[in-house]
Formats: sequence, C-alpha cells, structure tokens
Amino acid sequence: MRFDDIWVAGTGGTLGERVPVERAVASGDYSADAAKSTGQVSVAMSRQAPPEMAVAAGRRAVKSAEDGGAHVGPDTLYLHSHSHFQGVDMWPAACWIAGELLGTELRGMPMSVQAASNGSLGSLEIAATMLTARPETPSALITVADRFAPPADRWYLSPGMVFGDGAAAAVLTRGSGQLRLRSLVSETDATLEGLSRGDEPFRTAPQPGADMRGRTRAFLAHGGLSLKDVRRRSAERTHSVVTRALDEAGKSLDEVDWFVTPFVGRALHHDSFIRPFDGHTPRNTLLDLGLTTGHLGPADGLYALHHLIRDDLLAPGATVLVLGTGMGFTFSAAVLTREDTPCVR
Repeated sequence: MRFDDIWVAGTGGTLGERVPVERAVASGDYSADAAKSTGQVSVAMSRQAPPEMAVAAGRRAVKSAEDGGAHVGPDTLYLHSHSHFQGVDMWPAACWIAGELLGTELRGMPMSVQAASNGSLGSLEIAATMLTARPETPSALITVADRFAPPADRWYLSPGMVFGDGAAAAVLTRGSGQLRLRSLVSETDATLEGLSRGDEPFRTAPQPGADMRGRTRAFLAHGGLSLKDVRRRSAERTHSVVTRALDEAGKSLDEVDWFVTPFVGRALHHDSFIRPFDGHTPRNTLLDLGLTTGHLGPADGLYALHHLIRDDLLAPGATVLVLGTGMGFTFSAAVLTREDTPCVR
C-alpha cells in the first residue's frame, strides 16, 4: 500500500548486555563451527522482562516525537508485538505497557500484534493503515520486545541465527517527522507454515523449550517440500514484496541507500535477502550491527530504524528499504525516506 502522509516522528530502542559469543563457545553452549558460519560476534542478553524493555524503548520514542511537536497521549493508538513469553502467563502485556506510556485511562484499546519475527513491519502496517482511515486519531505508538532466556535455547532456536534480547518503539503521525513512510507491502506463503510446526500434535498446555530445529526437520521430511523448494518459494515472496513496495514508492532498487534486513547470521542474510536479487550489491546494510545483537525477534526492523536515526546515518533524501519475515510464513517490505527539507507540522 502507498502512504502519502504517514511519518515516523520518534523512535526508541534498548538492548541487553552484549555478551561475546566466545563465552558461549567456551562453555559448550554454542559450537565453534556454528559461530564461524553465522559470523555472530556477540549477542544481547537482558535481565529485564520484555514489557519492561518495551516501556524503556517507548519512553525514548515518545520523548523524541514530542520534542518534534507530535501529540502523544490517551487518544494515541497503541500496538505491542512480541513472539515469546512476556513474563506473566495469560496476561495482556499491551495494557500494562500502554498504561506506563500513555496513562491509565485511554480512548482506545491497546492491542498485541502476533506476527512472529515480522512484528515490526506487521505493526507498522496496521498502525499506518489505521491512521490513514481514522483522521481523528492523532498518532500511533508501537512497541516490540522479546527476551529468549532459558528454557529457550537462543543459540539453536532456529537454524542460521542466534536470538538476542531487546526492544524498539516508534511513534507514527501525520504532517512531518524524521522519516516518511512511502509504502509497505506484505504477502504470505502458508505452504511454509509447517516449518515452525513440524508434525507436532495440538496440546492442551505449552511445552517448555520448543525444538524449532526439530520441527523444521520434521516438516522437510514429511511436508512434501524440499529445502530447495523452501528457498525458492521464500526468494520469490521476498522479491515480490520488495518489487511491489519499491514500485508503489516510485523508487528502484538502485536508489536504495540502506538495505535493512532481519538480524540473522551472515550465511542466512546472503541466502535469504541478497541472493533473490540476482547479485545486486546493497549500498549500505546493518548486517554488522545484527552480528553484535543477535536476532531480536520482532524488534529487528524498528530497532534498525532507531539505530539509523539515533546515529545520524541518513543523509537528506536518503531511501531506506526495510524487509521483514516471520513464521507463517510472512514477508514484508517497507520504503521510507528522509525528506530533503523538513516539513512543518
């Protein structure tokens, strides 16, 4: 979808302590061969629960947006996204986070967006669409946060990546901001859903320590698709959402200044996000950043935007392409630009 007047007015982010991967190799938690393959340097590990990290990131985003003149308050739309346990079972984390950030008496309903690792762009798409459809809503606040503490095995939870702990946030508004959202496109290939389910039966209660690698192996053994089929279908969907998003934004791949992908290992980054574009070499990526944080679940996309803005890495007129993928299997691409001259709210 093309957006004409949706802006990122403020961002925030927080990470756990970046722990060198060598410690995990030395302790036997992670193999030296796997570390060499992914290229992971360190991984963010937090002692805070995800909702606490979400509040910290959200406060930074709200302050940044308000410093720029945006209105954030009880009438702000609020969305929270996560893919893992939020610290209390059967609990609406979004309501507590919203109360901490926006006040306890709101004029709307805080909601959780369940889009697995595609939570950043899934939430961004919902928030931007709702702001477009509801002119009485002045702004939207998004938070995304996850922590992959035991019994989750962050080192081997999913092939080709290591999972890190962190949170990110963004305030969307109209009129002006730090980045302008030009387009956002999503697609789903439900044929690949079984990659994260395998052949497990439906149960009556959660099972600790999900074996995601085992599920993938079971799906490939019994799902009727080969690994080659999975790679081909994923590449087709990735290429499709990027092409559509760029077309709707009136941009070409050669005009992209920052090519931002999920924070996965070096080999998976190339196979999933570079290979589908026939050897195109991105001008700038955040691969090296991701190799210091680990895959932050749904927070990768918004944390990347926060990093670009906070570190002043975007020249006037710069174009940013953000890719997202999630179990299901979903694929998204968003195009954002930093305007040559700031607009006046």
